[in-house]
Amino acid sequence: MRNLSIVVLAVVLLITACAGPRQKLTPKANVALRTANMNYSQKIIEDAEKNYLIVLEDCPEHAEALSRMGRISYARAEQLPAVALENYTKAFDYVSRSIETYSSFDPITDSDRREIKELTDLRTSSWTRIFQIAEKERTDGNTKEAVEIYQKLMKMDPSRDEPLRMMYEVYRDDPTKAELAEQTLMQIYAKNPEDLGVLKTLGAFYYNEKEDYTKALEFYEKVKAKEPTDVNTLQLIAVCQYELEMYEDALSNLQMVLNIEPQNTDALFDAKSVAYRLKNNDLALEYMRKLLAIHEGEEELREISLLLAEMNRTEEMITMAEKWYELNPSSKDAVLLIINGAKATKNKTLETKYSNIYKSM
Repeated sequence: MRNLSIVVLAVVLLITACAGPRQKLTPKANVALRTANMNYSQKIIEDAEKNYLIVLEDCPEHAEALSRMGRISYARAEQLPAVALENYTKAFDYVSRSIETYSSFDPITDSDRREIKELTDLRTSSWTRIFQIAEKERTDGNTKEAVEIYQKLMKMDPSRDEPLRMMYEVYRDDPTKAELAEQTLMQIYAKNPEDLGVLKTLGAFYYNEKEDYTKALEFYEKVKAKEPTDVNTLQLIAVCQYELEMYEDALSNLQMVLNIEPQNTDALFDAKSVAYRLKNNDLALEYMRKLLAIHEGEEELREISLLLAEMNRTEEMITMAEKWYELNPSSKDAVLLIINGAKATKNKTLETKYSNIYKSM
């Protein structure tokens, strides 16, 4: 029985040794830790803070001391708005280091996991509060201060892109910051190469701000690969291709739009212009007729009359030019077209009628 007691005692001693502190402290730091924990539980926060700092001087990555300092800094930030930024930043740093230390323990206990979960939530909250401070600076017009905080946030958590997006908003509204806006957008794209919103923003930036249709087309094509039937994207691609004199490709994309929306007047107008560039007057005329069927205005009648005259389709031209004149009796161009058409078709009556009208104008 005596030997059994010795064995049991040895096991108890072994268990006690394993259950002891995983981070060694000097006697002074041990006393400081116990005192700090007592102060913390009694809400004597300033004394607790002083003692936790003594622990951290001895063991800079002490998990418990870092955790408590993070919580103290977070509470101070909430209580003292004037120093909120400084204290949320401290909280983020202390908590991050504490999480790293707890995560390095082997084995990690259930208690460690609960602490890591709480600390992770606290770290996220600290980051979010700092972001909100930056947003207030931005909306108040303090863009320099806002950008400085956004840059701090990027270093704190490089995986998140919200600060970059807000920096882009700042730079986009400042004509002198066009280069920074572009650089920031490309940083966002590097983090989110498949994000549809990012691709559209890049396309719009190069299309509107830079008028770099080659780069705009590159990003709009990526959008098209994800949304092949998005009418707006197809039209933007077509405009880029038109500017780059890629007329066949532009026409192909516009025809895709018209397959989806046959009465899209913007697409019809652009398709007419592209067809004309391709010297395909018959196709241009087809699109003009469709535009005319949707809206018989002076501009539509003028364009179709001139194209018919160019194509030597005189009878049709006279019909359209007369409609043009009826719509705008002060148009000398319409009257001259009719006179020339009447001469070409040897229609003396019509020629005389419109010659007299022209003389009275």
